[in-house]
Amino acid sequence: YDDLENMKERWGRYLDVDGDGIPYRTIPGTHPMKGSYFTRGSSHDEYAVYTEDGTVYARGMERLLIKWETAKKLVPKAEIIEHGNDMGIIYYGTSSFAVNEADDLLKQQDCQLDEMRIKSFPFGEEVEKFVKSHSTIFVVEQNRDAQMYQLMKIDFGTKRIGKMRSLINFDGLPLSSDRVLSLILNEEKDSKNGR
Repeated sequence: YDDLENMKERWGRYLDVDGDGIPYRTIPGTHPMKGSYFTRGSSHDEYAVYTEDGTVYARGMERLLIKWETAKKLVPKAEIIEHGNDMGIIYYGTSSFAVNEADDLLKQQDCQLDEMRIKSFPFGEEVEKFVKSHSTIFVVEQNRDAQMYQLMKIDFGTKRIGKMRSLINFDGLPLSSDRVLSLILNEEKDSKNGR
């Protein structure tokens, strides 16, 4: 409340005053006269005023790139468990239960994969580092379209994605450790056969 009351400069909804790409915004009810604002979704400047000026639009798009890089540092970091294996497995959400159990089963066979549980998007630098440091990576997801794999493909490019294997399960049942193991073994078999 006091910050808005004492503000001398012109407030801009899309104005990046501290260089992190994230403009300030108010919460409704913050101030009786200055807490709310009107903005539009079409082309606008830093003050939410309509514009068709390409330079202003490009400036807004460049701010969003900075915002994206800032977000990568603020989102929850991925959980990584390393066993010293050159192969890794990436998973997220409720897939963690099945993957953890599959890892225990692999441990009995003296073969534990390095693991990474992704907890947010955009990906933090630890995700890219994990991808770079492994020769083969299995991306397990309960999604018909392999959305996490696709996001990684976009972020890391085709050069690195070549080492990644998409393992999807979408039969309507909860993912099990047996299913994770069979997906890995089938992928390894297909890989050896050149498929």
